[in-house]
Amino acid sequence: MAENNNTMFIGVAQIQRDWGISRSKAYQIIKDLNAELKKKNPGALVVSGRVNRFWYEEACLQRGSSNNGSL
Repeated sequence: MAENNNTMFIGVAQIQRDWGISRSKAYQIIKDLNAELKKKNPGALVVSGRVNRFWYEEACLQRGSSNNGSL
């Protein structure tokens, strides 16, 4: 998935590259993942327009192995 494992957050450009999707769809994925993260972990730090790397990679692995393969 992501190339640069040195950063804590992943931006829209990385998600676009990973999934081959539009900018607006990548922002929607970030928004959805951040909302889910806050729901499960109310004290978690979220950054608008970016998603936590560990949360993103976990979500991709979990959802990528499901039947529909989508976020």
